[in-house]
Amino acid sequence: MMLVAMVAAALLVASPALAQDEPAVVADAKAKTAKAGGAKAEADCTDEVIEAKAGGVVAKAPCKAPPPPPPPPAAAPPPPPAAAPPPPPKAAPAPAPAPAPEKKALPPSGGSSAASLFALGAGALLVGGGLVARRFIR
Repeated sequence: MMLVAMVAAALLVASPALAQDEPAVVADAKAKTAKAGGAKAEADCTDEVIEAKAGGVVAKAPCKAPPPPPPPPAAAPPPPPAAAPPPPPKAAPAPAPAPAPEKKALPPSGGSSAASLFALGAGALLVGGGLVARRFIR
């Protein structure tokens, strides 16, 4: 009997979620449109207006068409031939290494102590004692 009541309650709670239809969501990157249920949006800026419709509401926003891509750069002329490469510059002496920083010790974190375990045990005894006392009072 209890199992039947539990299953009935679960079905009652889940029924609104089960009754809903999955909305068809379609997004097309090439056509720059998106549709979900009755809503439609286009992001193509061909007529200098972006339009979105949802139910009876229509939203329009002005846009500028993207500029055409710039022409490819012309090929650079080759550099004139050099007779001989210049001699490499002399290397400067390496600077002295910086002194190593001193390692600082971290402060003690406290770690695990007997006090925390004692407090945990005392709390467990209080809760357990309260449950036993409640059982005796009934």
